[in-house]
Amino acid sequence: MATIFANDFQDMPYWWEAAPRQPLTHSDLPRTVDVAVIGSGYTGLNAALQTARGGRSTLVLEKDLTGYGCSSRNGGQAGTSYKPKFDRLAKRFGKQTALLMVQEGHRALAYLKHLIAEEKLDCDWNPCGRFLGVHSKGAFDKMAREYAKTPQEIAFEYHMVPKSEQRSEIGSDLFQGGCVLPAHGSIHPGKYHLELLKRVIDAGALVADLCPVKSIERRSGSFRLQTDRGTVDAADVVLATNGYTDQQFAWHDQRILPIGSFQIATEVLSDDLIATLIPNARVISDTRLIGNYFRLSPDYKRLLFGGRVTFTEATSTAGSETLYKQMVTVYPQLADVEVAYAWVGYVAYTTDISPHLGVQDNLFYAMGYCGSGITLSSYFGMKVGQKVLGSSEGNTALDGLPFKPWPKIIKFPGVLSNVTRLARVAESMGF
Repeated sequence: MATIFANDFQDMPYWWEAAPRQPLTHSDLPRTVDVAVIGSGYTGLNAALQTARGGRSTLVLEKDLTGYGCSSRNGGQAGTSYKPKFDRLAKRFGKQTALLMVQEGHRALAYLKHLIAEEKLDCDWNPCGRFLGVHSKGAFDKMAREYAKTPQEIAFEYHMVPKSEQRSEIGSDLFQGGCVLPAHGSIHPGKYHLELLKRVIDAGALVADLCPVKSIERRSGSFRLQTDRGTVDAADVVLATNGYTDQQFAWHDQRILPIGSFQIATEVLSDDLIATLIPNARVISDTRLIGNYFRLSPDYKRLLFGGRVTFTEATSTAGSETLYKQMVTVYPQLADVEVAYAWVGYVAYTTDISPHLGVQDNLFYAMGYCGSGITLSSYFGMKVGQKVLGSSEGNTALDGLPFKPWPKIIKFPGVLSNVTRLARVAESMGF
């Protein structure tokens, strides 16, 4: 495996080069605050921005460096991805409710675009569109049929790309055609996080990194949070830990399945080679249950390639060899290219592949973005912040959605890996 790594290989996210994770200046924690936010990722910061600007004294508590989790480790792909399909939602909740639920995904992308423009966030936003590669002819035909019958209320711009025209979008023959989604885009996730952090601090919120919450106790009309740096009483608490939720928050932990999403970044590539990969510089993903996602770096010099390749290893280099093979399967022209960066971040899946937000045991929460966290965590973090303020603007179509726990067996060692193998076998057989 050592042969795939460049001499200057770095075991860290590529994004940290331009947006390094650095410790904040520590100060004494306040004795009391109106709002304590646990977690400094996109969810927590968007919630804190609302509460701080809404006049509530706000403290963000982070056990690591700010944004150390998936907010600075994701693929930087932004879309409208609310994963449950409309037909399935309509059968369960009725057509009107299903329409409202799917519309939340559209609003999430619109919110992100508005936030970037309104706050003038320097985060390499690029409205490049997405190419969604299809893994079989049957899947292509099914997608075309489903998209064509999309209700007007949730209609979106798209155009199908048959395999014969696929090279106009991707320099690969692996897929059986695909679909272009022009509204989607790319972002530098590390820069976005740092820009958002600045806005939160400018709004008057306090942010304490390297400050894990050791315990939380419900008291009369408030919460008492015990940290390594002292005790804080908060009238309201927002849990914004997503794929990094631990067993201290047992109810939430039982409902979240953390899954490692691995990525590699190539060495700097020649302009000629880059031009063969993604002609329109779109973000790319595919329709397989356990697929890959990839894009060019913001400076168009590297390919960043990701996927969920192992469920038994947690180190950033553990899945690199498999990921490299997958990359070369898509792009044989990269067979001699070396890997310059490798990293992993944890996304959070729910049993119904839908995000959830609300109040449990008097704790506000938003989590479970199922790999689509840039838009959904930003949007639902904002909504949770509005809920804390008591504003009806915080209402969403997902309020009251049953949040079911995962079967305990799914977290046993090896179980998820075996389920994954079965899924890949089924897909290879055309299912």
